[in-house]
Amino acid sequence: MDPTSLERLAALKRRLPQKLSLPESKPAQGQPMGRHPLETTQDPEKLFAELINASPDGHVPQHLLERLRGLEQQRGEGADGQTANQDGMSCEQEQYRVFEALLGDDEGM
Repeated sequence: MDPTSLERLAALKRRLPQKLSLPESKPAQGQPMGRHPLETTQDPEKLFAELINASPDGHVPQHLLERLRGLEQQRGEGADGQTANQDGMSCEQEQYRVFEALLGDDEGM
């Protein structure tokens, strides 16, 4: 580099702002920092609503369906007398089977 360029570079360096200190941000209460509501929601109805809002085309990843199913089963364990159909499936299991079948129909298009 020639002396003029070095001088201009040094002048630019002197004019650059110093690092700004970042304000300390507090995570929202009830939500661990950096986690999406799909990962933290424990209410199956709220999780279902979040899934619908997050999926514009109706495609829901399998692991999220499993999480929803698990939350509903946990909630259902407290309730006695789940009705079963002829195949021994509970109503919730039957609904999931139908829901997954509908999702599969849309993927083929």
